Amino acid sequence: MLKFHRIRQLLDEKPFIIALSISIGIVLWMLSGTSYSQAPEKKSNKTQNQTPLAKVKVELLKAQDIFKTLTLYGKSAPDKISTISAREPGEVKKIFVKEGQFVEKGTVILALDQSDLNERIVSAKSLLVQRKLEYQGFVKLKQKGLQDEVKLSRSKAQLEQAKSALSSLKLSLSHSEIIAPFSGVINRRLVEIGAYVGRGDPILQLADLDPLVVRADVTQSEIFGLKLDQEVKATLINQETYTGNIRYIASVADDDVNTFRIEAKFSNPGMKFKAGFSTQLDIDFEAVKAIHISPAFMALNPEGSLGVKTLNDKNEVVFSPVNIVKSTAEGIWMSGLGDEAKIITLGQGFVRIGDVVEPIFTTDDSIAKKD
Repeated sequence: MLKFHRIRQLLDEKPFIIALSISIGIVLWMLSGTSYSQAPEKKSNKTQNQTPLAKVKVELLKAQDIFKTLTLYGKSAPDKISTISAREPGEVKKIFVKEGQFVEKGTVILALDQSDLNERIVSAKSLLVQRKLEYQGFVKLKQKGLQDEVKLSRSKAQLEQAKSALSSLKLSLSHSEIIAPFSGVINRRLVEIGAYVGRGDPILQLADLDPLVVRADVTQSEIFGLKLDQEVKATLINQETYTGNIRYIASVADDDVNTFRIEAKFSNPGMKFKAGFSTQLDIDFEAVKAIHISPAFMALNPEGSLGVKTLNDKNEVVFSPVNIVKSTAEGIWMSGLGDEAKIITLGQGFVRIGDVVEPIFTTDDSIAKKD
């Protein structure tokens, strides 16, 4: 009792001891709280590390050699088409062909009135014989020194004029017959029997349809994959496909649309096919490695590039940009994925680039079917 009284007296004399004791007690309490809080934090980290990975469906697809196909649209046209005109004036006396008829090169297709050309040719021939004899006589006299140079030169000039006149008459006679300059079809006939035509007047239109030509335009990027004699497939209105070759590639682009004109030729024996039909051209470029996928597997990265989400060896989600090689009804052939790729086919919308996932591989190879 005496000891308790002394302690109380000491506290009354020195009250700061009470404040110091309370402060020490608070510090000890706070330290004990910190030690207890560390255990739940460690437990929380342990729980976080054990969060299950997202599961995605993955297919291992292998690349195949695929030809990138350039599809163009044009119109069939004749290889050559020409309007035949009269080279001499005259009346149309005979027409030997009909519209739509095929004629060989050199065939007489129309005759003009020859008038008195034959009689004038006979007269010109006689005059030529006379001029030859006169010139020969002057030459002999000149050799004997009995003729001067002036008369000899005049006689020679007259001889040349006679030759020229006869040649001109023969040429007019040949021009009175209109001959096909190349094999083709009489597309249009512009005159009838009895019509008078002047020099240069159109008479008929001749079209050569073998080979048949299809013209189309290609862009700047497409022209680098083309070369002369490259194989081309044409699909006409009858839905049949015919094989031909590129025969012309423009060296200068069209100023208005900045495209290049190309021409493809197709054999047309007997000129079976007509010109003027809309035609689809399909041109195969060199083979590239491509993988066949469904458009549903495609995605866009933050920059807006087209591609697919794939997995690397660490099962990390990777965005792989691709190029479309060929589109079909079953899907799309894409290059840029290498020889094979692990493509996320289900769940790609719920994972981000860089995420580690748990892949579930499928044995369904329906997507990898050949085109």
